Amino acid sequence: MAFWSWLLQQLGQPVEPRLDSPLQEVELSDAALPLISQPTTPDASLVDADLLAETGEVAQALALTERVLLENIDHPGARERHARWSARLGTRPAPVIDAGVTLLTSEPNAPFCLVREVARGGAGVVYEAEDPVLGRRVALKLLHRPDPELALHEARVASRFAGLHVVRVFDVGPDQGWLALEWAAGGSLRDALAEHDLRRLLPIEAWALPLATVLERMHRAGWGHGDIKPANVLFRAAGDVVLSDFGTARRAGEASTAGTLGYVSAERRASGALCNPRDDVVGFGRTLQNVLAAVDEAESNGRYKAWVSRCLRSDGLADGGALVGLFRGLV
Repeated sequence: MAFWSWLLQQLGQPVEPRLDSPLQEVELSDAALPLISQPTTPDASLVDADLLAETGEVAQALALTERVLLENIDHPGARERHARWSARLGTRPAPVIDAGVTLLTSEPNAPFCLVREVARGGAGVVYEAEDPVLGRRVALKLLHRPDPELALHEARVASRFAGLHVVRVFDVGPDQGWLALEWAAGGSLRDALAEHDLRRLLPIEAWALPLATVLERMHRAGWGHGDIKPANVLFRAAGDVVLSDFGTARRAGEASTAGTLGYVSAERRASGALCNPRDDVVGFGRTLQNVLAAVDEAESNGRYKAWVSRCLRSDGLADGGALVGLFRGLV
């Protein structure tokens, strides 16, 4: 059963088609599809969904509509679109959820109460959620498209490197495309940069050294993370960081995703995206560069700026062991 067909549960009578959205008469064409970007409002999501459906990407259109339903089950035109496109894909019509927005898994039956969306990326969306059985907060990651192999891969790699400064995996629903991860109440390094929160950004070693030690462990074992950037460095609390998002992790030399533009090496982009520990070093350097741009010169910027240069040069530091060596004065 498709994940979203049991994510939303019908409360009332079967929903009659509703054609009350002015967005439904939008003129669509293949030329408009490249203009689709990350929508910021429900109406924009429905416009993008219409464009996708018109060009044959019905599954993606359905996913966008489901996001609108999660925000507002009565948004004009959303339920009608969902029923129509579900029928085209041969899935069950979208049921309706109550204001509590409870996520139901299939087997085993483990409910999560969604609290709010906290992050969105190329692979999926992350919600702050609550496990009412255990009474704890979790980060619930939902893949944009249920992919058992991808969900299991991310969970297994994170578990393989479980330990200090690695996000903990509590549960995974591979067929439905979700992972329940530990909740990092302090947000991400990207959040700290956006809010100019020096309490989390400084001292730099409080987050940078733990990140380097995780990369050292991964690289020594022959793996690369593949997507080191501020959004994937999370704070349990100020000074207590974890690395997250192991979906892009691969063994060195294996084919990988292209990573996030600006945080991977030019060599990786040119080589067809083969995993290399150097890419994590470049991501580390770019992340450090982001923080240096946001903090006061008094935070030993001279030393750290030299580190950034060593990370970003094509003949620079090779792996996480070299990064740790910087902090220990060994390289």
